[in-house]
Amino acid sequence: MESGYGLKEEESQLWAKFKQGDENAFTCLYSKYIVQLYNYGERLHSDKALIEDSIHDFFVQLWKDKANISQTNSVKFYLYKGFKNRLVKNLEKKRRFSHTRITKDYEFEIVCSPEFDDIAEQVSMEQKEAVLRAINKLAPRQKEALTLRFYEELSYEEIASLMMLPVKSVYMLIYRAIDFLKQNIKLKNLFLLMPLVCQVQ
Repeated sequence: MESGYGLKEEESQLWAKFKQGDENAFTCLYSKYIVQLYNYGERLHSDKALIEDSIHDFFVQLWKDKANISQTNSVKFYLYKGFKNRLVKNLEKKRRFSHTRITKDYEFEIVCSPEFDDIAEQVSMEQKEAVLRAINKLAPRQKEALTLRFYEELSYEEIASLMMLPVKSVYMLIYRAIDFLKQNIKLKNLFLLMPLVCQVQ
């Protein structure tokens, strides 16, 4: 997870170098985010080959457009949104050729991160599993919003743009999701566990 002004400043400088045509900077961005983007894509759609193609297409176009891309306050958000747009376009293209139906509603799976089993000894395995079960009872968009907020640490405004929703709708999604979890999980450590259980692998 990213945190702290220093890391964002460093990433901002990396982005600026990429825009100037620095191949090493571009490679660094690719290496840093390819796994995260793949994991996010895998939660949105089950076609792994299509996800890989979408990541490839997105980064190829990103390099081609580097001189015209504006500076951004959040490299992560820019890459996530650009990749998701590319994935949606490729899904639509696949739908036209295969005549399969693709809807805006999709499953969004949340799984335990490797760190989830190692934290807080006072939290039993039964309680950890209860958290995961409760989260996966949420609607797909609620799970996506929680993941983007608690694990990816995107702002409400960024989540709204990524999910193509009004900011108020994102607030409501997360509020209702948290309210549901509070009612169904009697656990003081809930918010300690959230960033870990929401990790997309």
